[in-house]
Amino acid sequence: MVNLRRNAAATAEGNLGYFGDHRPVSTVLGVTELTFPGQVIEISFVVDTKLPS
Repeated sequence: MVNLRRNAAATAEGNLGYFGDHRPVSTVLGVTELTFPGQVIEISFVVDTKLPS
């Protein structure tokens, strides 16, 4: 996340709105810039479809 201190509260608010009381594992790292101008966050994930649901 760019400008971690400035954007941390908004991130926490978004997580609370989406997940409610559930607290999934997450990691946020502050960076000086991302690939595209104006980009604030980058989201990526890996899904293991072999795990039981």
